[in-house]
Amino acid sequence: MKEIVKTLSSFNRFFKNKEIYEAQRFIISEFKKLNLKIKLQPIYTQFGTFYNIRASNDLDLKEKIIISAHYDTFKDYPGADDNASGIAGVIECAKELKEYPVEFVAFCLEESPFYGTEQMGSYVYAKSLKENNIKANAIVFEMIGYYSEYQKVPEELKHQIPFSKGDFILNVANENSKEFLKNLNLKANNLKSYNLITDNLLARLSDNSSFWDFNYSAIMITDTAFLRNPNYHTLNDTPETLNYENMQEVVNMIVRGGGKLFKS
Repeated sequence: MKEIVKTLSSFNRFFKNKEIYEAQRFIISEFKKLNLKIKLQPIYTQFGTFYNIRASNDLDLKEKIIISAHYDTFKDYPGADDNASGIAGVIECAKELKEYPVEFVAFCLEESPFYGTEQMGSYVYAKSLKENNIKANAIVFEMIGYYSEYQKVPEELKHQIPFSKGDFILNVANENSKEFLKNLNLKANNLKSYNLITDNLLARLSDNSSFWDFNYSAIMITDTAFLRNPNYHTLNDTPETLNYENMQEVVNMIVRGGGKLFKS
């Protein structure tokens, strides 16, 4: 996972920089190593055409679980935690779950100015699922690599989760997704893991919001981003700041806890 993060962080993945296509080719190459079928989904914008990357052993599934993350960055920053860590998690899950009815997706255009618009990569993807009557549940990795003693907690969430320091991973669902979260049974062996059911605005700041908009169940797996990581959206979001053992445990949690679901 570390090598994936290092390689992705070496590319300028801001949408205005052509290196975003180098990152795209790298992600495709990682999926191809696993003998997965690949399909690019175009996102048409006034700045050009960008692509979501879909990978699966069967791209025509009518019912599936999606494991996903975005690969673009905010401005010209390295984006190791945000969100090379998430992409590394998706690829690592693909190694373990590629034989099952799972689709692995790398979204483009999650960051500003596309967030919350119909040009957001995950919005384009979720809309296409709905239009094609695809049944799906989604897991979204949004920053899974940063752990520390510091943890900020929004006042309105303090009663739901026993936060003390930033040594945990958070599994976030809305009301429509809580049954999916329950069935996933996400429990980490070597890392604290908390479930949070909320419709708070902070829970909608990533690609899971696109699935929620189309009434799909979706879980965001996160280290809580700017509530913990001081390097968020800065030049300091670099590979050496991440905890790769904890990142691997997040992957293990998904593979282990969701195993029965993936194999059904």
